[in-house]
Formats: sequence, structure tokens, C-alpha cells
Amino acid sequence: MNRLKIAQYIALTATILSAIGVLLQGFYGSDFGAFLISIGFITGLVSYFFGGFGTAIKMAGKIAKWGWIVVPFPFDLVTFLFSFIFAIYAFAFFPIIPVRKAYKESGLC
Repeated sequence: MNRLKIAQYIALTATILSAIGVLLQGFYGSDFGAFLISIGFITGLVSYFFGGFGTAIKMAGKIAKWGWIVVPFPFDLVTFLFSFIFAIYAFAFFPIIPVRKAYKESGLC
């Protein structure tokens, strides 16, 4: 089995665990939700070990470049940094997006 295909299945599991954890944590404030979020985060890092980390960084860079285009000069540096950190945060907890894109770009699907 291909590494990116394995990474895709692991990333799907991590995304589901993180999403369920966010819902449980947000609606009920349960500690089990926080546990699921942390397991989803660790599983997401494992999926990036198999493939898709470079794609995630490229996608985060493209999102961060948006800050330079939209906002005027003194504020564009802050917007760039905030956008980059937000994208990395989102990709850490929901890794299916960049891993799936890396899988499609590899031409294996």
C-alpha cells in the first residue's frame, strides 16, 4: 500500500477524532472531548509523518500570503503571521485537507 494512501486513512481518522472532540468539548465541556482532541492531534502528526507535510506548509504559506495582499502595509505583517499560525493550527487538528491534496497531486488516485 502506498504511503500517501496510508496517510490519508490516518488523517481521516485524526480529523474525525478532532471533530468529535471539538463538538463534545464545546457543547458539554467534557474532559473526554479534550482527550479526543489530543488523540486526534497526535494521530494527525503521525499522518504527516507518512506524507503530506510539505503540502500542508505550502498551503499555509498561500493562506498567509493573503494577508500581504488584502491589508495595507503596517498591518500586513501581523496579518501574515496570524494567518500562517491559524493555518498551521487548523492543519494540525484537521489533517485530511493537505494529505488528501498531496494524494491527488501524486497522481495515484
